[in-house]
Amino acid sequence: MKHFIIAFSALFLAACATPPPTSMLDSDWTTFGYERAMKGQIAQSESRLDKLLEDQSLKSSNYQAYLTGYKKGQNEYCSQNAYILGVTGGPYNGICDLIDWTFREDYNSGRFSTANGM
Repeated sequence: MKHFIIAFSALFLAACATPPPTSMLDSDWTTFGYERAMKGQIAQSESRLDKLLEDQSLKSSNYQAYLTGYKKGQNEYCSQNAYILGVTGGPYNGICDLIDWTFREDYNSGRFSTANGM
């Protein structure tokens, strides 16, 4: 079990460090936004994403595509069973608070049920 937790933690940290696309194709930015939301990560601001690009400037259409993908991923992420997400130790950074006010409560119930050995 300890090895599973270590492997999961390493995978989670690697997933958080996903860089933005290097292409300026809107489809790549839609996918990037979707994937971030499906990992439970908070949406990035346009200025933050622009700073992450090394040699290019983020186009307005790229950011709109990112937000479109993010919103789709957020809706899918927030439709999962929050209790199970908590039990399995999945990430939750508050991205569902405005969509489903019970999500955080259910997530915490799952998270704390395993901590207390229930």
